[in-house]
Amino acid sequence: MGLWLLGSLQGFVVNVFRSAISWWGLVLAVAAALVLPAPASAAPTFLSPVDLSDAGQDAYQPQLAQDASGNVMAVWTRSDGTNLRIQARIRSAAGAWGPTATLSTAGRDAYDPQVASNPSGNAVAVWTQFDGAQGRTHAAFRPAGGSFAGDQTISPGGRDAVTPQISIDPTGKAIAVWYAWDGTADRILAAVRPAGGTFGPAQIVSPLGVESYEPVVATGPTADSTGAVVWTGSDGVHTRIQSSRRRDVAGYPRSKGAGPTRVSLVPSYQACNSPNRTHGGSLSIGSCAPPQPASSVLTVGTPDSNGAAANFSGSVSYAVINGDPATALDEADVKLAVSLSDIRNNPAGTDYVGRLLVTVGLQITDQNNAAETPAPATLQAFNYQFPVDCVATALTTIGSSCDLNTTADAVIPGSVTEGSRAIWQLGETIVKDAGPNGSGYASCPPTCGDGDEGTFLRPGVFVP
Repeated sequence: MGLWLLGSLQGFVVNVFRSAISWWGLVLAVAAALVLPAPASAAPTFLSPVDLSDAGQDAYQPQLAQDASGNVMAVWTRSDGTNLRIQARIRSAAGAWGPTATLSTAGRDAYDPQVASNPSGNAVAVWTQFDGAQGRTHAAFRPAGGSFAGDQTISPGGRDAVTPQISIDPTGKAIAVWYAWDGTADRILAAVRPAGGTFGPAQIVSPLGVESYEPVVATGPTADSTGAVVWTGSDGVHTRIQSSRRRDVAGYPRSKGAGPTRVSLVPSYQACNSPNRTHGGSLSIGSCAPPQPASSVLTVGTPDSNGAAANFSGSVSYAVINGDPATALDEADVKLAVSLSDIRNNPAGTDYVGRLLVTVGLQITDQNNAAETPAPATLQAFNYQFPVDCVATALTTIGSSCDLNTTADAVIPGSVTEGSRAIWQLGETIVKDAGPNGSGYASCPPTCGDGDEGTFLRPGVFVP
């Protein structure tokens, strides 16, 4: 019995010892796995080079694009023995280069190729091609899995187009940019190709009269809301990096056309606040007698009032001057014309020689409401005003003549911008006198009036 117990005890000790050794072995194995380095993997390296362009002629200006699957599109310029041509090859993700394709037109020099691809494999190539007189920007599209085709001239004729750039978004919409001389300065132009379509007309994106070059474009996720162009411009002293982004701009209701607008004027009278008469029917409304002119310092000839002949006529007109989209200049404007006759001092009846002030309540709705335009908005209403000089006439039977022919941009530079689709909502047009002291308009603009001026003329009709 004692021997059996001793043997069992020895076996138990041995098993415990063996278990301890096994656990320690496991701990050491885990520690070794954490400390010892993993087996080395293959190191990426550049493989030996292959020729893409064909032998026999010089090739240069290579550009490259790659889609999300690893398909590569290469373009370059190569001589065909007579002219420079744009060529391309496509390599599959597996590493096989396809045949060489010539994209540009035979018999014309072409150069400066660029190519861009989206994740789906759609691609667009652009380049400059001589049309016999100027360099023009050309483009060709490649659908995913297909070939480049459909050479399209996208820059306007008559001007050299230089250094095209291209970008395409995931939907297949592309933006091409380049720069061209407009007769005054180099300008940045852009054209947009919708998915499945062709490039639309070119649009100028850089400022008027500013030398601009070196354009770069990126569509981002959506060409119409994240597309952006940057370029090198000038502030007149230093070169500046400038930018224009693409946005979907909502329009607003507007008329097909309005104007010219001619406002006929009549002498202004004080309002009747304390009636002492009643007008005849059917306008049985309180009236004030005698009528009191609103201006105390000016009048017009009227036989039954001051014995002078009735020679007054007056108007203010507003007429649109259309811009010319074919030019780089901003010709759009609003013509302002004032014609007033027989303006006299009161009560002397002599010719008035001085200034009057035309003022109109104006509310403008247009697309020029941010640093980046178009940005549609309506301005707060304000008084738009401009002075008119009056000169004496040689005739003793008629008072002075007050005339003006000017434009809105001359009154307030930049108030009318070509292409901003401006709606001028006009309030009442009135003509103010210079007041008893006659000095309020000497420095007009910008300071028009010193507080003693009165209303002389208002819009109206005269029924004899």
